[in-house]
Amino acid sequence: MLNMKTEFHKIADMDTTINSAIWPLDPSVIPNHMGINLCSVEGMSWTRQNDGQLISLTIHFIPNLDGDLRA
Repeated sequence: MLNMKTEFHKIADMDTTINSAIWPLDPSVIPNHMGINLCSVEGMSWTRQNDGQLISLTIHFIPNLDGDLRA
């Protein structure tokens, strides 16, 4: 049986968690390479096996509640 650990960290808390979490993707990749403003990102979650292999990575976005798709 594989033992896995899932973590979720908010971008807003990055200053306090950056030293305690090993982020699998540098958050600067999101605006610099994907063109997505970090203000639109709630956080990231990822799952690793005990041997450190990354199983999944999810970027969680903040929904646009006013329905304007251009925002």
